[in-house]
Amino acid sequence: MDIVFAPKCGGKRLKRPSAVDTLDRPLLSIVTVVLNGAKELESSICSVIHPSYENVEYIILDGGSTDGTIDLLNKYEDSIDYWLSEPDNGLYDALNKAVRLARGRWVCILGSDDTLCSDVKMVADYLIDERTIYYGDVFMTGSKKRYDGRFGAWKLSRRNICQQAIFYPRSVFKSQQFNLKYRLLADWEFNLRCYCNPQFRFKYIPVLVANYNDVTGKSSAGSDMQFLIDHGDLIRECLPWPYYAWHRFKRIARKIIGAARGSR
Repeated sequence: MDIVFAPKCGGKRLKRPSAVDTLDRPLLSIVTVVLNGAKELESSICSVIHPSYENVEYIILDGGSTDGTIDLLNKYEDSIDYWLSEPDNGLYDALNKAVRLARGRWVCILGSDDTLCSDVKMVADYLIDERTIYYGDVFMTGSKKRYDGRFGAWKLSRRNICQQAIFYPRSVFKSQQFNLKYRLLADWEFNLRCYCNPQFRFKYIPVLVANYNDVTGKSSAGSDMQFLIDHGDLIRECLPWPYYAWHRFKRIARKIIGAARGSR
């Protein structure tokens, strides 16, 4: 007999009206997805529910944890706007669900093993244009460095803006969602497609947004082979042609060097 998982949900949204979005105090939606992350989730929760900026909505999607994560969600029931626990098809399927539940004018995605910095109040002061994707920096807790300043097309072709540093206007998700084809780097593909979308622009803000776990976090602990296969095509589709030409040149050069070394 198949086991049927009954979804569980909670949060203060079910008991009383949520925070209100106003012109002078935009509502920020912080969304987190988790699966068996009880060990580090509490620190992440505490960083969100005690912000310097009060007009924050907090949404957590759990993929059906069995390790005590649900106990934590119940513990912080009156501080989380809405939480839902049900099976999903991986990280980005859960994120697609989470952003659909968000009601804020701006959406920030925070990993269950990451923590929000107190500078969120500073970020809110920058969020003016809903056609702009604002991003700052994160502090990488493993390598102990700040990542990673302003991005242009060249830099974005080589590495991604840290997802935990980005504040997306919620309107972005009306026309685009995370591609489930990519297991770990769908956010990079998402950002590349946003970069070439004439309806939006990226703007760097010199603010430290989050502490990012670059040691045991999913995107740091594995590779996304499908993304690596498609990387060149994504550059060709989303960025000016010289960046694709340089990408192809590097690949060919690596093959030639590898063959030369192998023949010694």
